[in-house]
Amino acid sequence: MTPATVHRPAGAKAAFLAAFLWSLTAVPLGLWQLTAPAEGPFTHPAHRQGVSFPEALPEALAPALLIAAGVGGLLLTRARPRLWPLAAAYAAVFGLLVPTIMLLSMAGYLAALLMPAALIAGPILAARGGTARIAAAALVLAAILALAVQGTLAPASLAGLLRDLGGGLIDLGLYPLAELWSAFGGACWAVVAFHLLRRRRVERPGPRPLSSERVAAWGKPAAYTAFACSLPYGLTRLTWVTPWPYLVDAEALAAAPGTRLWGLLLGFSCLAGGVLCLGLARRWGERWPYWVPRLRGRPVPVRAAVVPAAIVAYLFTLSGISFPIMAVQEGKLEFLLLFPFPVWGPALAVATAAYAARRGGAL
Repeated sequence: MTPATVHRPAGAKAAFLAAFLWSLTAVPLGLWQLTAPAEGPFTHPAHRQGVSFPEALPEALAPALLIAAGVGGLLLTRARPRLWPLAAAYAAVFGLLVPTIMLLSMAGYLAALLMPAALIAGPILAARGGTARIAAAALVLAAILALAVQGTLAPASLAGLLRDLGGGLIDLGLYPLAELWSAFGGACWAVVAFHLLRRRRVERPGPRPLSSERVAAWGKPAAYTAFACSLPYGLTRLTWVTPWPYLVDAEALAAAPGTRLWGLLLGFSCLAGGVLCLGLARRWGERWPYWVPRLRGRPVPVRAAVVPAAIVAYLFTLSGISFPIMAVQEGKLEFLLLFPFPVWGPALAVATAAYAARRGGAL
C-alpha cells in the first residue's frame, strides 16, 4: 500500500507519507500499551493527563482506540478530499487532546538553558559603538559577579540545577517521547487536512471569508495581546530576585539558589518571547536588526519567524486545554491569570498567520 494515488505537490506528498508512516507506528505502540499498561509509553509517571477517560471505562479502551486509529489512518491517507474533516479530527485528538502541558514545560526549560547566552551576548551586541559595548560588557560582568556572591550563580547551585534537570528527565521515562510522537502525528494530520480541504475548494469553489488581507489586519492586536499575556508570568518570576518573591516562600528560595536561577531564566525567557511576539506586527520583525552579525539589514526569511512562532503558538494552545483542567483539579485557579494560555495560544497563532500574510504567504 502507498499513501499517494493522485497528483500532489511535493509538500503534500511529504505530509501524506509522514501521516502514513505515523499510522504504521500507532499500531505497535497501541499493542505495547495494551499488553503492558503499567510500563507502556503512554503511562504518565505521575498519573497526570490533560484529558483522561472516566474510570468506569475499561483500561484497555484507550490503547484499543489507538490501534484502530492507526489502521484507520492508513486508509485515510488515500482518502478523497470530502473526508478532510476526518483528518482534522485526527489532528485535534492527537495534537491537542493526547499531549499534556509537559511539552511546553520541556520547551520552556530548553529556552531557559539557552537564555544565559542571550542575556550575556544580547546587551553587548545591541550597544552601539566601542565605548557603549565596553560599558555593556562591564554591566553584564557586574551582574554575574553579584549573582555569584548572592549564591544564585555559585558552582554548587549550577551543579545542583543540572543534576535536578537530568534526574527529572530520567524519572519521566518514555512519556515525553510518546507526547512528542502524538504531537508530530497531530501536525502531520493537520497538514493532510489542509491539503484535502484545498483540493476540495478547487473541486467546489466558493467564498473564502479568510482572505490574506483580512487576516493581516488582525496582526497588530493579536501580537500585542500575546505580548500582554507574557507579562504576568515573566514579571512574577523576576520577583524571585527580591526579598518578596511571589509563588514561593522567601526562606525556601534562599535555601535553594538553583530554584531561584531556574525561575529567573524561565522569567526572562517568557519576557523575551513576549517581545518577539511584537516583532510579528512591527517592521523590525521583517529585517534583521543592526546588531546581528552578517545579517543586519537583510530581510528576515518568512519561515525563520513563522515556524518557531507557530510551534510556540501550538504549545500554548495545547496548554490552554490541559492547564486549566490541571489548575481546577489542584484548586489553583489563580494560575489561570498567570498563565492565560486559552487566550495566549490563539492570539499568537493569529499574529503568526497575519505576519505570514503580510509578508506574502498564501493562506
